[in-house]
Amino acid sequence: MRFRLLFFGYPLLEILAAWLVAQLLGWGWTLLLLVAGIPIGFYVMRRAGAATFASIRLAGRSGTLPAGAAGTHSLTFIAGLLIAIPGFCTDLLGLVLLLPPIKERIRRRVGSRIVASGLTSSVGFAPAPDVAPEFGQGDFVVGEVINMDAPDATEQGPKEQTGPGIAGPV
Repeated sequence: MRFRLLFFGYPLLEILAAWLVAQLLGWGWTLLLLVAGIPIGFYVMRRAGAATFASIRLAGRSGTLPAGAAGTHSLTFIAGLLIAIPGFCTDLLGLVLLLPPIKERIRRRVGSRIVASGLTSSVGFAPAPDVAPEFGQGDFVVGEVINMDAPDATEQGPKEQTGPGIAGPV
């Protein structure tokens, strides 16, 4: 039932909103406003993406993510997506989501889930500085591999190689 209400109700709501705006401003201005929302939404999404990459670069230098950065940038991206979708109701919802008090309230509610499921698992940074992995730690052992099954390995010993071989393993 909810799916049908969303599937049929949302377009009807957008058509009704467009008709009301057309009654106030005229159809020319209505169509212009609908089309103008698309590049504005893409601009907001592009800015949110650039801010996300700046936060990732900062996290790479410091080892931790700034508090709430992923949640704020994600909400800004979602707001831009809503603005880019043609329709006055989605534009209004996207603009409301861009307001700092609303964005902060939503970020506090769901921001920890966005950070935990998205950026931390893909980039490898933890939200808490005391738990953040350090570069160079882990199961990495500096050493040399000697293939004892090769016919020349037992007679001559290991061959020295200064870099990766073009022909493959020696």
